[in-house]
Amino acid sequence: MKVFADAAFVALGLTIFLVQSLSASDDFDLHFEQGTLLLTQGRTAEAKLEFARCLELRPKHAGLHYQLARLHFLDFNQTPDLRVAFQALPVALAEVGKTLKENPTHLDALRLKFDLLRFPKLLHYDPNAAFETALEMISLNPSCYDFRLEAAQWMSGEVRFVTNRKKQVPQDSIVGLERALTQFDSALKAVPPYSSQEQRGLFLMARTLAKAGRFSESLAYFQSRLQRPLSDEERMESFRGLATSYFRLGRFREAAEACLNALRSKLNAIDLWLLRISAERVKGGVSIVPQQYVFPLREEPQASLKNGLLEFTDIAPALKINRLDGNGPCAWGDYDHDGDLDLLVGGSDRFIALYKNNAGSFSEATVQAKLSGMPSGYSLNFVDYDNDGWLDIYVCLNGWSGPLPNRLLRNLGNGTFQDVSKPAGVDDAGSGFVSLWGDLDRDGDLDLVVANGVLKDGSTPQIYRNQGDGTFENVTRKAGMVEPPEYGTIGIALGDYDRDGDLDLFINGWDPAPNRLYRNNGDFTFTEVAQQAGVTQPSHGGFVCFFFDYNNDAYPDILATSLAPWPAVVESLKRGFSVRSPSELHPDAPRLFRNEKNGTFSDVTVESGLYFPMGIMAGGVADLDNDGFLDLYFGTGDPELSRLEPNRFFHNNGDGTFSDLTMTTGLGNLGKGHGITFVDFDNDGDLDLYAQLGGFFRGDWWENAFYRNEKGNQNHWLQIELAGSKTNRFAVGTVVIARAGDLTFYREVKGSEGFGSTDPYRVSLGLGRRSQVDELQVLWPSGKKQEFHSIGADRLIEIRETDSQFRTVR
Repeated sequence: MKVFADAAFVALGLTIFLVQSLSASDDFDLHFEQGTLLLTQGRTAEAKLEFARCLELRPKHAGLHYQLARLHFLDFNQTPDLRVAFQALPVALAEVGKTLKENPTHLDALRLKFDLLRFPKLLHYDPNAAFETALEMISLNPSCYDFRLEAAQWMSGEVRFVTNRKKQVPQDSIVGLERALTQFDSALKAVPPYSSQEQRGLFLMARTLAKAGRFSESLAYFQSRLQRPLSDEERMESFRGLATSYFRLGRFREAAEACLNALRSKLNAIDLWLLRISAERVKGGVSIVPQQYVFPLREEPQASLKNGLLEFTDIAPALKINRLDGNGPCAWGDYDHDGDLDLLVGGSDRFIALYKNNAGSFSEATVQAKLSGMPSGYSLNFVDYDNDGWLDIYVCLNGWSGPLPNRLLRNLGNGTFQDVSKPAGVDDAGSGFVSLWGDLDRDGDLDLVVANGVLKDGSTPQIYRNQGDGTFENVTRKAGMVEPPEYGTIGIALGDYDRDGDLDLFINGWDPAPNRLYRNNGDFTFTEVAQQAGVTQPSHGGFVCFFFDYNNDAYPDILATSLAPWPAVVESLKRGFSVRSPSELHPDAPRLFRNEKNGTFSDVTVESGLYFPMGIMAGGVADLDNDGFLDLYFGTGDPELSRLEPNRFFHNNGDGTFSDLTMTTGLGNLGKGHGITFVDFDNDGDLDLYAQLGGFFRGDWWENAFYRNEKGNQNHWLQIELAGSKTNRFAVGTVVIARAGDLTFYREVKGSEGFGSTDPYRVSLGLGRRSQVDELQVLWPSGKKQEFHSIGADRLIEIRETDSQFRTVR
């Protein structure tokens, strides 16, 4: 009897258990279904309550954790305060991890993980991990061609993968392109012929081959796609890609024919422009183009060439410094103390290269200087950080390439450099771009500002205070420059806009971030005053920016540039383009803010003639014809290979206006413009222009140009070398104010500017027809003031902080 009683008891218990389990299961399903419905409706707070009940019942349910991941990702997208929203992302990623722990083949979770890792703005940017996740998805579902194409398109875009391949930079773009080509090839061998996946794959394959510089191979894929049924827009983009590959191969007539076919598919200004620049390289030139397809190029004002002194010759090939580069900066400085200015260059997919100046000729000294294998970055600074009189090197390595610590390379004084980044404390790991040096506290040592956040990956601009012993302290928070992680920064500039003796900081807004102007309070703290100062503008793709005195009133003005969309740029190149009022300005037109000498600025962009939207990535400020007024040279473009935009030269007319003289002067190089520097290489009194050229991908490498100034020294000039004692040795931050007849000059010695590039620290003044400088003041950061009178023109002089007289060098 007892046996039967025990069995009955067990059966009863099992029944109760099954009933409870079924009840719990029903309860779970009810809450789960309700939670997912609320999540679909965007009611995340209510959904959380339902999912919380589910967690009590089935804490290891893979599908539940995936829904929680979706919920937190939705929270991120719906929360207006991004600082709060960003807190949801690590939770979402953790829930994805729990999902995959319980079910490693959960495709939806893998997809969400891929997205969380591949977008920098989500602050968990890890291209390598995203790539591995994509491969997992493809292996689990090899027939999911739409995802395969999407993932491969991402791999072929502006993403860099960290690798340890020998003889390649750690983040060589070819790695992503090769990975993408493998996926495109696999997909094209399997997708149905004439399917939407096939025609998309053909186009992406062709474009990726072009990015890799394999232009001949790309032609067949563009042509194959053109045999498929396409919309007018798709035919146009295919012919444009075909034209671009022909152009890069030097087959200009075929490029022009492809442009004509693009225009027959869809009339548009971009292909009219590409047709023009292709036809110009064919015998007969633009005359071979049917009249209805002639691009109406804007004529340049010849009146602005009245002195006839703007003539240039590219001597880079003759000097063998026409290195093929991707996007990168450049720097000039006498690193070996032999009296000649040496050249340091960088570029994407390239290691940096050091060219030693041998009294007018160059030899590469990278190996001898122990700089072999140093990756390039987006800033190359020749800077004496330890104030020992020898120029050191700072490299901002990250930028769009992803996480790599910046490098500080100390000049050992024997022609070699040593990496001291970590012990010095400036191995900044943010997505850095421009790095600037200046004595922010006027203690005699150079401090460092790094513009972080180009990837919008949460890294923000940082300030490092030089402690005078070879080390730096990160004082960003103490200094009061705590920026939102979503801002992102590319362009920054240092200058004393309020003339109170210390350096202020301007940050060019990188959409959606606004412009910021940080006034130096004199105690190594800063106050943001952009709104009060009047230097705000609509959201824009802000790149390089400058403090410079464009109108010679002895107060530095501000120029904020932008990378404008290519269609807007092409329209601005047309005859008749003009802007009559600030309300008509394109959001990505540059902005010139005139200093009103009372702490405020006025937007004078329209009246100055700088209202043209341009794809400005880099720039420089210099008086190229020595007429006494600072001119502007812009490096232009973007990563798109078909964007063949000329670099631009704007001449300062001396009356508050600028004239675009790009074509007239021959400075409109089509190579993507990045590092731009000015140097009197031949010591003849006028400034020559070195332009580092090249784009993001290998297929966009261009030879660097070095434009020798042929006639600028026909105007008078004065050049000044400054040597500090209490001030830093190279006098960075020192102000020179000079008067020559009716001209007044205001110049600040810069510790790098523009696209992370470094000009020589020499001050150059163009005097026009004036034969002397009547009065010269030197205002040192130490507080010392010197004054000199009646200095004859056409000479290089040296002024030491310790001396009462200047010395004529030559």
